[in-house]
Amino acid sequence: MKITPLILGKGNSGLALAKSFSILSIIKPEMGIQAPEFIARGTPLKSLAGRWENPVLVISNPHGLHASTIVEAAQAGFKNLVCEKPVCVNQEELNLLRPLASSINLATLHGYRQMWGPQKIKKMLSDDVLGTIISIEGRYWQASAAERALQASQGEPPKKTWKNDLILSGGSDTFLDLSTHWVDLCCYFFGEVPLSIIGWKSFLNADAPYRDTHIELMMKFAHGRALGSVSKTVHGATNHLEVNVIGTKKSVTWSFLSPDEIIIGEGRDLRVETRKENNQGSSQAPFHGTGWLEGYIEILKNFLENVHFGQPVHYPTLQESLNMMDSLFATDWH
Repeated sequence: MKITPLILGKGNSGLALAKSFSILSIIKPEMGIQAPEFIARGTPLKSLAGRWENPVLVISNPHGLHASTIVEAAQAGFKNLVCEKPVCVNQEELNLLRPLASSINLATLHGYRQMWGPQKIKKMLSDDVLGTIISIEGRYWQASAAERALQASQGEPPKKTWKNDLILSGGSDTFLDLSTHWVDLCCYFFGEVPLSIIGWKSFLNADAPYRDTHIELMMKFAHGRALGSVSKTVHGATNHLEVNVIGTKKSVTWSFLSPDEIIIGEGRDLRVETRKENNQGSSQAPFHGTGWLEGYIEILKNFLENVHFGQPVHYPTLQESLNMMDSLFATDWH
């Protein structure tokens, strides 16, 4: 059996996915993963159908093209797809994708939840180690908008980017790009989507009028609440994703910047638990990982084990993403 990844998009995400497939082909040779092939934007997907034994179409083109590409791929006969988040950028696109959730197998690249820390927290929740969730709180901070605003104030010409194209970007920035990761983590831990979301957004330091730069979300779940600060305009931030799960028995904190450790609180005491095994993601030793590729690799591995070997393994599905996006699109903005 040979599996050929066909990658739409050659930006940071597309290249990261090609690297992930390459690493997976080394650590899982039995999967028969071939060298990824890049597909140029605008190539009719119907013209690709039937050219490979087991193709996996990987959608990593701009956000505003995801939903239409998924629809085109389904019509062309592709059954197995991987898509960057978000799978859609508005309610109309979501409604178009709903019927496809049962006819195609699609993994969404919410890689953070597949990393060791969130997987460990999910197990703790399942085993009732933390007790009842009181709240999930945290942040996802970056500095890209702050950096561009600083460069503009110093007279540097703006760099051309597809995110300043209304159609390609989907009419948003931080909300669609980073908030979807944060909310996905909360939904994963609770095992449900929010009943309601109250939000606030800022456009300060924005390159374009619709490019929101800072988001605050307050979410009500059936079994708890969540509070998140999500931003691209925090000066000095790198890729600061931090989640705190506050339980009645214990609390636990995980940060992407320290991916192989979790901090567990009990009463006034803290202890650090570190990853010991190397059976996830790239199979690198603890504290020698490959950053956000770890989540990509784990999703791709589980997806291919399910699709081609029938293994009952978990990865973020199209249905899960649609349910989450449905809640996000209903946000009550203040």
